[in-house]
Amino acid sequence: MRGAARVARLGALVWWAGCAAEPELTGEALRAQAQGLWESRCANCHGLAGRGDGPTGRALDPRPRDFQDAAWQAGADDARLRRVIVEGGAAVGLSAEMAANVDLAGRPALVGALVAIVRGFAAEAREAGRQPGREVARDTK
Repeated sequence: MRGAARVARLGALVWWAGCAAEPELTGEALRAQAQGLWESRCANCHGLAGRGDGPTGRALDPRPRDFQDAAWQAGADDARLRRVIVEGGAAVGLSAEMAANVDLAGRPALVGALVAIVRGFAAEAREAGRQPGREVARDTK
């Protein structure tokens, strides 16, 4: 019996180790993973540039958030962004159309990298001299 108990404990240990979460990536690999998630899960509604103008997003009411909106960026809290990404819009009183990503609940570095992508859209807008909802006239001279 003693040998059988050891085999059972060893089997349980092997099973438990196989269920452990895979380690999170870091550095450039993490940023690439987050970018891939943005493109596969988020951009369909939020658009590749975060303007809320993805193919599906254009048909939603309300429209998805324009992450290039400087006023929104200034008032948005990273903890709330993390919660919306993981739990979905309905969890914080936003549109239920913003789907939850519950598989990311145990992946704080990856969620943080997605928040960094969202925050990066504000910098892109500033660099391009745009304000939300209108394009800046360019001097062609």
